[in-house]
Amino acid sequence: MKRQRTFFIINDLVFEIQKPEITLKKIRVAQVKIENEEYKELRKKFDVDVFHIEKKPEGWFITQKE
Repeated sequence: MKRQRTFFIINDLVFEIQKPEITLKKIRVAQVKIENEEYKELRKKFDVDVFHIEKKPEGWFITQKE
């Protein structure tokens, strides 16, 4: 019998998993890691002393501090 690979897709990201089931905890951990990487990239473009970067359900919200 040939070994089959299992993939899971969420938010245009593909995850290969060893077992056919994936837990909600693993999905949330992956989402947090992705958000952290996105935040790091935004901090490179926007100075945090000048701009306020906030994550909202619609996406990233960047405003200038007063």
